[in-house]
Amino acid sequence: MLSEISIANLYVPPLLIYLGASVLAYKLIERLARRWLDETWHPALARFFVSLIVVSAMVVNC
Repeated sequence: MLSEISIANLYVPPLLIYLGASVLAYKLIERLARRWLDETWHPALARFFVSLIVVSAMVVNC
């Protein structure tokens, strides 16, 4: 797990970095699987779980 990062004497929490990276990864996955996500039972819930999986994978692996 990352520790705090100092940018111009401003400490940035690692969760902010994970969330920024996960947003980029989620946008890529969402663009690739848009048709599949739209055909699910509850599209918004499916998109939420995909974003949750991406954030969890980044936290566990880093």
